[in-house]
Amino acid sequence: MGLIENGTRAQMRTGSKLARMKQKAAHLPIYVPAASAIARESAFQGTILVERLPRLVESLTSPDGTLDVELQLGSEMARPPFLRGHVRGNLRLQCQRCLEDFSWPLDAKVDLRLVENEADESRWLQDYEPYLLEDDRLPLHAIVEDEVLLALPLSPRCPTCERAEPLSIDAAGTA
Repeated sequence: MGLIENGTRAQMRTGSKLARMKQKAAHLPIYVPAASAIARESAFQGTILVERLPRLVESLTSPDGTLDVELQLGSEMARPPFLRGHVRGNLRLQCQRCLEDFSWPLDAKVDLRLVENEADESRWLQDYEPYLLEDDRLPLHAIVEDEVLLALPLSPRCPTCERAEPLSIDAAGTA
């Protein structure tokens, strides 16, 4: 029932409180078999080291830290299966106004519909955010990384600069 990630086992959530507590401390699996995880409506809860997400690290000032991830697979009548959850953590960004490093609190929602082909992807694109499955593998780390990258601010500002008054520029272009 466990899934393997780099030689360690990550447990799927079960009904017992002890199992949920152990799962919270577990690392999230990199991949899971999609069909069986969807059929069982599996839930995954664990952490990912930020340094293990290379595309995300390129956007940060430091690769330190972890992301806390909660994901739930399921299905609904006449709709593609879903992957829902949250990703939380603190990321180090550079303020685009003062250029100082600051901690940015992340709380990203995950809400995807899992599709098996491009026709279904196009069909559901109007109503949902589809995710195209390949080879019955659900890449949890890649999905989390994508969702975090989408949640990053385009022009991050530290709390001090966020509260600052905007600069006034006169007709001559001087502040």
